[in-house]
Amino acid sequence: MSRRLLIARPGHIYLATYNSASPSLTIDLDLPVAGNPSWFAVSPADPSLLYTFDENTATTLLYKLDLAANSLTKVAERNDGSEGVCHLGLGKDGAIMVGSSWASGTMDIWNTSNGSLEFVKTMPSKDAVLDAGRVARAHQAVLDPTGRWFVVNDLGTDSLLVLDSAAAGVPIVNRVRVPDGSGPRHGVFYSSGGGDDAPATHYMLLCEKSNRVIVFALEYADEGIGFTPLGSYSTFMEGDAESERTAGAAAGEIALSRDGRHVYTSNRLLNSPTETIAHFRVLEGEQGPSLELVGETSTGGKHPRMFSVSRDGGELFVGNQEGEWAVVVLKRRDDGTLEEEPVAGIRMHELVKPGGDERGPMFVLEVV
Repeated sequence: MSRRLLIARPGHIYLATYNSASPSLTIDLDLPVAGNPSWFAVSPADPSLLYTFDENTATTLLYKLDLAANSLTKVAERNDGSEGVCHLGLGKDGAIMVGSSWASGTMDIWNTSNGSLEFVKTMPSKDAVLDAGRVARAHQAVLDPTGRWFVVNDLGTDSLLVLDSAAAGVPIVNRVRVPDGSGPRHGVFYSSGGGDDAPATHYMLLCEKSNRVIVFALEYADEGIGFTPLGSYSTFMEGDAESERTAGAAAGEIALSRDGRHVYTSNRLLNSPTETIAHFRVLEGEQGPSLELVGETSTGGKHPRMFSVSRDGGELFVGNQEGEWAVVVLKRRDDGTLEEEPVAGIRMHELVKPGGDERGPMFVLEVV
């Protein structure tokens, strides 16, 4: 079976094919672009519409994807958002988009209805009183399962901001403080039962600075979502969190398996030849879910900023910014553990040539 991947690194967007029958990963398109398209948002209304940006400037872009023709065509380009956006989050119907800027500490609101790209406004992530003395670093806008609420993780103010996409101007309706020095980066909503559109029961937050996952219980109300912390879990095995190997580590990405029974995070900036994906088992209890760290699996490279779960849940697609392997495909076993050796991949020298930006992929996602 063949699956198509969208891969991006500074100066390049790629389309690739992963063949799972006789595992291999091949590049079909290498599209040179200006700047660093480090994240993409796929329209839920039309999966051929891909929103991205140049992380080095204030440019936001819209591309049209044609997998049959192996082509990406630029449809729109705007330069009125924030500089340094690092994530885009789309609403459930694709009509609204929130851009999170780490560099500017702001959130851009876009009208993306009917495949458009219209700038609405920029909001500061920082509260002048509550966050006095802190530098805001908005890093991700995560849409909840109901499609109404965005949660923005602010790495600099150690805060979670709840935005109401159903209200005019998409206002901030709640601010949730996490322990100082946590550095909230990315998160996932989790549901204990219920359908796809039901309110989530919990939120799992990956913290870059503390290298921990914090699990919150959620309480929905007309005015927003309340967060109650239930537990905090290191992304390293017991005894390793304070070791020389993990000094200076910075957690990168978090993903939930399709069945909701497993959580994966990436461990970056380790003092080791390669870096890892950590695997947690989700344990349901009377007080809510807890996490059990099962182990770590090498990514074959360094600085895995982003990875994603395949659409059928059978693999993890991992991008490395440095090291021997640029992209690897890690196979998931039935028990959620990852096979130690990649089943397929692309070596760094196949993508990165001397003389340009020599960083490897920052984004990899299966597309349809």
